[in-house]
Amino acid sequence: MFARLSMYQIPPERKGEAQASFEGAVGQIREAEGLEKAVFMLGSDSDRAVTITFWESHAAMSASRVMASRLRSDAASSVDGEVLSVEEFEVISDE
Repeated sequence: MFARLSMYQIPPERKGEAQASFEGAVGQIREAEGLEKAVFMLGSDSDRAVTITFWESHAAMSASRVMASRLRSDAASSVDGEVLSVEEFEVISDE
């Protein structure tokens, strides 16, 4: 299994809007072939947010890069947020 972790900075006053915007983006990425799970987390005491997507294979994750990039950029910019980082990992243990 493979995972992509993306971190965002979200203006504190736009957290409610961010939740709706990112839920829409996560809903769209769920249509990608090979996606196993998608999670959105919003910092409770910070201006950070995180998305983590889990993929059945490296090929599936790679094939989603263009769509994922567009979705994350659109979701962040819709609330005047910023994509801080995007990293990809091989999942070694999920317990």
